[in-house]
Amino acid sequence: MPAQIQERKLSRLFELLDSDGSGFVEESDLEDFAAKAIAAAGAGGSLEARIVQREASSLWRALQHTLDSDGDQRVSRAEFLAAADVDAVTDGAIKLGVVIRDITDIDRDGLISLGEWVTLDAKLGIPRADSEQGFKALDVDGDGFVSKPEYVRGVEQFFRSDDEASPGNWAFGKY
Repeated sequence: MPAQIQERKLSRLFELLDSDGSGFVEESDLEDFAAKAIAAAGAGGSLEARIVQREASSLWRALQHTLDSDGDQRVSRAEFLAAADVDAVTDGAIKLGVVIRDITDIDRDGLISLGEWVTLDAKLGIPRADSEQGFKALDVDGDGFVSKPEYVRGVEQFFRSDDEASPGNWAFGKY
């Protein structure tokens, strides 16, 4: 069972992934999540878009294989909360996060600006105030950008840390 903070973070992510509000994460929800990220970057049809789609599909397979305990081709919130203890799911979620980060870098300067960040978050349904707070938290060096190392560290913290003060807790907005 995940620690209380991990449970709150995973519940928040579950809400973002459950795009149709069915109370379950299904393959179509992961496809929709990927499509939103691709649309935010204006990258439809690109190689990067196909990579995001592939990683979303890979994460779905990991979720289904390891968490769909009743075999109904969907993952309930209770099943999803077990993800904190499953490395294959956590690793897949981190990989998807990293390729979404890469596609979000619209100007290809290796950094995510606040504008790029809030554009993605808006497509994902994260309120602007939460998005800005998340950006500020992950911009650990305070230079006004989220670098790839800052982002990767933040996403890893989101999934693996139970430290209340961890900047990565804000990777997907308020939790």
